[in-house]
Amino acid sequence: MTETPPEPAVTVKPPSPENMGAELSIALNYLTRFNFSFKEAPRPRLIRRSMVWFPLIGAAIGLCGGLIDWIMTAMRMPAVITATAAVVGMLFFTRALHEQEFASLIDHYGSGKDRPETVGWLKEERSVRSGTLGIIIIIILKIGAIASLADNALVFQTLIVAGAWSRALMVVAAAWLRPIAGDPVADHFQQPPAVRVVIALAVGVLIAYAALDEDTATTLTAGSLAGLIVALVAANHLRGYNGALLGTLQQVVEVTILGVILALQ
Repeated sequence: MTETPPEPAVTVKPPSPENMGAELSIALNYLTRFNFSFKEAPRPRLIRRSMVWFPLIGAAIGLCGGLIDWIMTAMRMPAVITATAAVVGMLFFTRALHEQEFASLIDHYGSGKDRPETVGWLKEERSVRSGTLGIIIIIILKIGAIASLADNALVFQTLIVAGAWSRALMVVAAAWLRPIAGDPVADHFQQPPAVRVVIALAVGVLIAYAALDEDTATTLTAGSLAGLIVALVAANHLRGYNGALLGTLQQVVEVTILGVILALQ
């Protein structure tokens, strides 16, 4: 009589190709202007797991920006033009999602101070919202940093790392903070599983080391600290996370990485 071998304490079931395709489509629908349709609404479990693809999609977005910069440089355009084209291209590819979310959070913070009675002795209404000014500043910082990088190869490396790591930290924030009820993004993604968070971080680190090699630890540490500050400050104000917080975190981490690599070159 043969004994039945005991079942393992922990079983790991690899995702099916159908589930992987659905997860990737969900992530692409959110992070880019692609719009994949589904025969039926994706299951909440697939939506939460889809965040594992964020770093890969972020790296692809950065790669597109670097490619645009390279093409414009080959056309002998000045650095400020090539950098502007790269930023505009990424804005188009992502439909300016995170920039809009960044502006939304800035407006949310500024709304308490921009009431007519606190603007000044003239009691005038402001025609330009704080979020609009925030977007202008963040875009200028990106263009200036990209234009100041030494060469096209470094632009490729920097944009890939910034795109991947900033979106990997979005996954961490979503898992760490409580989703705010009623927010479309928080209601959609909720909190990703811990295993997927670890995988997303690992993918982000591998992409960064493959792209940069040198100074990777310094760059990722600086980006992580910037993301932590955003998460702590905004979460203390919002009491959780929403789309605006995730978008703001992505923008701040991306600009931080651009600045750090610029300083280290």
